[in-house]
Amino acid sequence: MWTRDLASADASCGGKAHGLAQLIAAGLRVPPGFVIDHRAFRVATGDVVRSADEEAILDPDPGISLRLRPDAIGHALDDVANQVMHGELPADLVAEVEARARLLGGPFAVRSSATIEDGEAGAAAGVFSSRVAVPIEELWSAIRHVWTSALTPLAATYARRRGDEIVIAVIVQQFVEGAPMTAYTRPPGAPEADEVWWQEGSTLSKASRGSGPAPWHVAEAAIGAHRGADLELIVPRDHANQWFVQARPIVHPVIAPRSPPPPPVLVLLQDGQTWTLDVTHNPDPLSTAQTDLVHRVEAAGAAPWAARVCAGYLYTAPRTIVEIATARDAIELVRRAEEIEERMFGELHMDAGELANATLEQAIDRYIEFVRIWAYELSPLIAASRKAFPLAVPRTGAVESILLDAAADGRSEADVMPGLGVLAPAWDVAVPTFAERPGLIRDAIARARLALDSGHDRNPLPNVPPDDLTHAVLAAELAEQDDHDFAHAQWLVRRAILERADELGIAREDAFWIPLDDLVRGDLDADDVRRRASGARAASTRAATWSMPVVVPEDSSTRNSGVALVGIGSGHRVTGRVRRFESLASAIVVGHGDIVVARTVTPALAVIVIGCAAIISETGSVLGHGAAMARELGIPCVVSCRDAWSQLADGMIVSIDNDRVTITR
Repeated sequence: MWTRDLASADASCGGKAHGLAQLIAAGLRVPPGFVIDHRAFRVATGDVVRSADEEAILDPDPGISLRLRPDAIGHALDDVANQVMHGELPADLVAEVEARARLLGGPFAVRSSATIEDGEAGAAAGVFSSRVAVPIEELWSAIRHVWTSALTPLAATYARRRGDEIVIAVIVQQFVEGAPMTAYTRPPGAPEADEVWWQEGSTLSKASRGSGPAPWHVAEAAIGAHRGADLELIVPRDHANQWFVQARPIVHPVIAPRSPPPPPVLVLLQDGQTWTLDVTHNPDPLSTAQTDLVHRVEAAGAAPWAARVCAGYLYTAPRTIVEIATARDAIELVRRAEEIEERMFGELHMDAGELANATLEQAIDRYIEFVRIWAYELSPLIAASRKAFPLAVPRTGAVESILLDAAADGRSEADVMPGLGVLAPAWDVAVPTFAERPGLIRDAIARARLALDSGHDRNPLPNVPPDDLTHAVLAAELAEQDDHDFAHAQWLVRRAILERADELGIAREDAFWIPLDDLVRGDLDADDVRRRASGARAASTRAATWSMPVVVPEDSSTRNSGVALVGIGSGHRVTGRVRRFESLASAIVVGHGDIVVARTVTPALAVIVIGCAAIISETGSVLGHGAAMARELGIPCVVSCRDAWSQLADGMIVSIDNDRVTITR
């Protein structure tokens, strides 16, 4: 037997199926259905078990082994995902599922039910996939799609952070038409409060628990969610009794206290200069390799600003004012930019022979010369042009535009990888690129299709004089190309570090956490490198818990504590759940109702956030990447929203209304 009735599902069938079974036992209305056992998923993967030398992709039982090398996880999981999507399934499995589906009657809702979702330890919202209104002829495609959602780097990253393995079953239910509703039987963050909340569309309603609908309290008791239940319901068009389609305990938000750094840490910045934390580009502590790159650029005087890394955090101070004339027209802007780009291209690109023989030191030297051209010439030219023509215009080269275009044209991740492959979620050479994790791009395109299907509007052209518009569009496209160029420079060094690690016989992930000078010299002991890298990562993790000052010395007059969260906003009013990114490098996929909160929004983050409800960023401007990305995705955005990252936590319900963020509790 490969299946069982939904009503008899237990914890081995995953949190979602078990929760629905408990609702059925309590007499609540749940669409009828059945569960495909997790053993079917294991068989669909081909029971892939690697040798001890290669490290296991899958354990024979019960699910995915997450003991994977970080640099191998993307390709390894992608190989298994291809097997799941196209491999032959046992005949008795196919016959049993199809017989039950015909008896149930379509269309169907096909939902994931993993052991690491819908539990008290975490909800895994948006990590796994579901499909609704599935006709019977597309049933297997939908089931395979749910299985492959467990084979993405996102799912693996989430599971590793939880310290669990992924075991995934699949729920097949009758599809019920109607409007979705979310109900919280306790306010998130306030498990003792006497309130029940429910949201239909963008409308959030509240009532005392005594006056709230009784079935919601029955559901809360049925799943044992004594601190509150998070319920998903479908309201039929005739407003008859609601159907429960999901029930899980509320994971109440907890903001981890952030302490100031020990006073000796800041001594490095107490030299009379004004140092500013580069939170716009590097909000997280840097790896040892990225820190050394900063030091190399600084020693070479390759940038018009001073740079210093303090406890892993990048601080800068003005050193030289670069005066550059604004291009008189679009033709001059293109000519000047092309001349600069040609010289940068010469530093970044090597023919096959040069590439094969390039050393790590040569890659670093090319990186420094690239930064010199970029920092003194291209970046000031773009800044001057953007300042002269401050228009919010579409950018065809932006990550979100590329993803939306691919979704509209039916293209795959392979089609867009030449343009997106060198990018990474964070500006740190230790963070794998999207080319190394193609599953991220595949997921992003799928979510982009959903955004387009829901009637998403692309950012229109402003009504301004044609010459101004042309100049503004060119400046915006140059800014996007500028990001891709810098990402290529980062990749040049990352690739050289990976190759050097292989030459020296040390773990690839450890190579980014020892000094570059040691890598260049070589003669390293793998065990010693592992110990040193582990210590460096531990120091970085400790530093990530500190609340670093934005400016040193601090100006107390700029503090704004106790005031409502206000930034620069655009877009319609929306209410949703907070998905707070602790770091850009470890960001996981978000759901369609999530409001992403980050310290900064990098261009590559579009791969992660596409399909979310809104974005809140502590930094940025109306012409910055966060706001532009949100306009292109057709979602609200609040940028330059000071203290949002420190005051908002996962699971909180917040409302965005233009430039104001309100915690609705």
